[in-house]
Amino acid sequence: MTAFKQNETPPAWCELRHFAIVDLIDGQAVEQHREKPVERLIVIDGTVQAMLPGRSLVLKYNQFLDIADADRWTLIGRDPRSQLVRLAGNWGTDVGGCGLFVIDNDAHPVNTGDPVTHRKTTSLDVHYHDCDEYWVVTEGRGTAWISGRFFPLGPGDCLAIGMGHHHDFPTVEQGPVRGAFFETTLQGQKRIGHLWAHTHGPAVAKPERV
Repeated sequence: MTAFKQNETPPAWCELRHFAIVDLIDGQAVEQHREKPVERLIVIDGTVQAMLPGRSLVLKYNQFLDIADADRWTLIGRDPRSQLVRLAGNWGTDVGGCGLFVIDNDAHPVNTGDPVTHRKTTSLDVHYHDCDEYWVVTEGRGTAWISGRFFPLGPGDCLAIGMGHHHDFPTVEQGPVRGAFFETTLQGQKRIGHLWAHTHGPAVAKPERV
């Protein structure tokens, strides 16, 4: 398990091989070219028009686009401020979910997931997945936890979480923490969503990988 920035090379086990946070103002156009076999764009804020050969698509907050049929495209901001996360890698066709997250401290935190002994000030449930997962932080600062290890995270950080490893975002130092998550190739029993030992059975974690 590891955290890395967009200009750093992730460990070899990661299906996500490259990510970037793209900021745009109204009318600004940014040319893009393919980095890896599969690419996904997730809009974090505002509206972005993706211009591809022979077509275009307008993406709004929390919408995503998989690009599989173009080697080059253009992104155009269509709001005073727009932001998206670009993900590139080698995941398969059978993937989990993706979307946005907002995490902040809670005056009365509740954990509906599996129990932990570390201090928690958020209400994120402690869970695992039947796939690897990646969190890209775009705003705020806090501390994530994976199978007993803590990772301080801030804007521009990506946290790579291996399949079957329990994880949490227990504390927020500067909130709210915002970003995008992406669950890549489903493995094992290929169950989707948050899984808990108390409901779904013990996690079968891949060997710890650095």
